[in-house]
Amino acid sequence: MNRSVRRVVVGVDGSDGSLVALRQAAGEARRHRAELRPVLVYSSPQGDYADMLWPPDPEESRELDDRAHEALRCACDHALGGLPHDLPCAPVVARGQAGPLLVEAADADGDLLVVGGGSHGALHRLLVGSVSRYCLRHAPGPVLVVPPRSATGAGGPGEPALSSPGDRE
Repeated sequence: MNRSVRRVVVGVDGSDGSLVALRQAAGEARRHRAELRPVLVYSSPQGDYADMLWPPDPEESRELDDRAHEALRCACDHALGGLPHDLPCAPVVARGQAGPLLVEAADADGDLLVVGGGSHGALHRLLVGSVSRYCLRHAPGPVLVVPPRSATGAGGPGEPALSSPGDRE
């Protein structure tokens, strides 16, 4: 199995933590000469479960998709000054649950998944769950969890922690 990084997939939701993760992911993509793939996952205002029971009409779906594309573009502008011109970049928007869709987006050999850690409050994690924990448990390849700027990581203040599938068993 080839372990070189060919693609860096990063979850982006517009939060400060995800913007820090996006900057880190761009740096990793440059370091490995890999493709950067920022992924924004969204759901309708009614939520994922309501969508399964009562799918929105096509016009509403297009509007939600357009807003998601604009939010991803704004996040890239804010974090990176726009889409990087010095490396291949393939932004993606997807509709559904963030954890499973991020893991699916980073399921190829040579993928590195980058996620922000701890950017939401305890109530959000209780109701929605932790996307970074889901990714750590389910991703087939390495996961880089980037803590918020004020957090202390394993290597010091604000330093990311890298986990490989073997470390999580």
